[in-house]
Amino acid sequence: MERTAPSRRTPPPARQPPRGLAVIPLYVWGLGIVVVLLLTMVAALWTLYALRGQWAPEGPTPTPIIWTPTPPPVVPTATPTPQPVEPTPTAPAGIAVGGYVQVSGTEGLGLSLREGPGTEYQRMGVALEGEVFEVVDGPTQAGDVTWWKVRDPDDASRSWWAAANFLQPVPAQ
Repeated sequence: MERTAPSRRTPPPARQPPRGLAVIPLYVWGLGIVVVLLLTMVAALWTLYALRGQWAPEGPTPTPIIWTPTPPPVVPTATPTPQPVEPTPTAPAGIAVGGYVQVSGTEGLGLSLREGPGTEYQRMGVALEGEVFEVVDGPTQAGDVTWWKVRDPDDASRSWWAAANFLQPVPAQ
């Protein structure tokens, strides 16, 4: 057999296990970098929170709005306005057709002059306290009131019915 000459090559050294950082797998390195980034962001946000009012511009401070239910509107109850109520004195004696009467006892409210004898007829005017009228027709009973037709001596078109309770006979004018 043939003999071979010994080579001058040295045999490769025996493999030694890696030491230090080279032992850590690549996915652990990636996970570590993600954790470091997250911690850095948390620290940055916390710093912004701690210093939040340092760079705010001067101006009005916002007011918090507190919502409360609104109570329903209060509708005032309508109080009826007192309507002038004609006092009801007793009818005087002495009123006759052709005579004169004066309005009295209305307490300043005046006497309603109506189209016909009775309160169901339309009010045509108001005779003031102290006015004098000529009696032209009557008496007519409507309800509990006696009615006389009277005419203004100065204005013949003003001729209507009036309740006798507010008429007082006066001497001829």
